[in-house]
Amino acid sequence: MAEEINSFGILEEKITKLLEAYTSLKKERMTLNEKLKEKEAEIESLKEKMASLTKERELAKQKIENLLGRLDRILAYGQAE
Repeated sequence: MAEEINSFGILEEKITKLLEAYTSLKKERMTLNEKLKEKEAEIESLKEKMASLTKERELAKQKIENLLGRLDRILAYGQAE
């Protein structure tokens, strides 16, 4: 009888440890899911910023090309005289 009680005590202890580990892992999973959502939002924000910077870069490139074209016309006009 004492051996059965001891076995139940060991079983109870193992179940308690198992439940504690489960609870700990569940909390860790929730924390990791929150971090994942934050990182996904950060990635989306960076994608938007990158698209904006790419658009600005293209606009600057067009303006430079326009200015270079104007300079070429001015230089060509000056050489024609």
